[in-house]
Amino acid sequence: MGLFGTIQQSKGALDVAQIGLQVVGNNIANANTDGYIRQRLEQTPAVAYRRGSLIQGHGVRATGVKQVIDQQLAERMFNAKTGAAGADALSEAYTQLETLISDLDGGGLNEQFSLFNNALHDLSTQPNDSATREFVIIQGQALANHMQQIRTRAGQMQDNWNAEMDDAATQINRLTERIAQLNVEIATIEGGGTLGSDATGLRDQRYRDLEELASYVDINFQEQASGNVSVFVGGDYLVADGNRREVYAAFDEDAGGLEVRILETDAPLQVSGGSLGAAIEARNGIFGEYVKDLDQMASSLIEGVNRVHSQGQGRTGFSSVVSSNPSEAGVPLGDAGLPFEPNNGSFDFNIVDADGELISTTRIDVGNLGTVNDSTISSIVADINAVDGVTASISGDGRIRIDSDSPTANFTFGEDTSGFLAAVGLNTFFTGSSAVDIEVNPVVRENIDLLAISSGGINQDTNTLYEMLDLVDKPLESLDNRSIRGLHEQTLAALGREISVQKSATEGLNDLYASLQSQHLAITGVNIDEESIKMISYQRAFQASSRVISTAAEMLDILLAI
Repeated sequence: MGLFGTIQQSKGALDVAQIGLQVVGNNIANANTDGYIRQRLEQTPAVAYRRGSLIQGHGVRATGVKQVIDQQLAERMFNAKTGAAGADALSEAYTQLETLISDLDGGGLNEQFSLFNNALHDLSTQPNDSATREFVIIQGQALANHMQQIRTRAGQMQDNWNAEMDDAATQINRLTERIAQLNVEIATIEGGGTLGSDATGLRDQRYRDLEELASYVDINFQEQASGNVSVFVGGDYLVADGNRREVYAAFDEDAGGLEVRILETDAPLQVSGGSLGAAIEARNGIFGEYVKDLDQMASSLIEGVNRVHSQGQGRTGFSSVVSSNPSEAGVPLGDAGLPFEPNNGSFDFNIVDADGELISTTRIDVGNLGTVNDSTISSIVADINAVDGVTASISGDGRIRIDSDSPTANFTFGEDTSGFLAAVGLNTFFTGSSAVDIEVNPVVRENIDLLAISSGGINQDTNTLYEMLDLVDKPLESLDNRSIRGLHEQTLAALGREISVQKSATEGLNDLYASLQSQHLAITGVNIDEESIKMISYQRAFQASSRVISTAAEMLDILLAI
């Protein structure tokens, strides 16, 4: 090789030292840049050559500038990001629900149950007091209004989580589009994997986008030899090389709201984590289950109070009444579309005079045995219409209308063993079928004398009222032998447990993510002290190589001078 070879060898070492210093300088310059992944100069001994019986080295050569990253650790960190983002979203949902239904301020649903029940107790001590009767109606409407308000706000919160899903679809499209573009740019700069260097900056941005994407959905990404990454969600790919699949949010009745679907295949995106998965769980699970329980509470309250009230009498009878629940008039009762199905039984239809004295009682049979001879709304109305002194008819939407034929005669109801009166909405205290539409029957609100407290006749006793006392605390078959208040308290207790569990899970997942992020930063982050040591090393290598060249030049001068 000779002296010229030595000079050439050292010149290569100078080049490598300069490149190394440039890499160190770039690392130091980006020491405070978020998401920057430090670089490392890859170098290897040059190919040796044979000189006589000796094999001599040919110096050093730079083979690439690579990012320092642990791929498996990065994947674990992204998975932890998915879990932490989902847990944070669920914690937020639980906090919203806790704020909505908490009874800590004394004005919650539990308090409304008590106020309504207390009003009934007050009436039991003064059954003929008009003010006390009116107060029962006021408290009943206050309870209904409170249930409606909670139901409305819970529904609005469900809609907000639907909006979160729509926003998540938009963000997923934004990120996958950018990742696909970065794939093309990285593959172009790196020569499709033929170069030994990484497209620093572009790869940094792609890792940041992948981590952000992982906060929305659980992703699996795989880097190809060409430098491209493929991104999968639940077995479906969203990004492959420079191609991507767009997603969109569409309403799905089975899903109970918006569902994120892949535009190309119109198949639902298989999401099991991240903020998108949490939005689905918040909408269908957290708020969906509470709305279901609240509707069940309201339905049981309506049915329970109305079953008692509908077979009682107030201080006067009806001259005309229209049922509050529409129905299918010509089909068996089991298929009539009523809020709940009547039993096989009967009820009494009473004609009374202007003073409330009983004139006649007709027993109306209600057949519901699942046979061809079962009663229909039409058949029962025909039986009522056959009673002397009244006219019964059915409106276009299946509501029953009953009118007295005499201005001096009224009618009342009693002894309903079938639950038919409560099912169709005749002589009821509440109307509606759930927390969406529960309210005190306008007929009772407009005439407080129709508030039914007697079972033996007008002003005869207070048996009906006593049956309504503490009804909110009585076990009901419709609630699996739980009371209405008991279901509410059970819901509150379950929510408290779930919040505690979710809080622990959120803290654990965030701690895991923070731990993995620290490990990731320890590998990818820039350590100024470490870079300073490298800088000194490259400086000394440069000085030493320069000295070799200087020495070789002096030796060459001596040879030329001989």
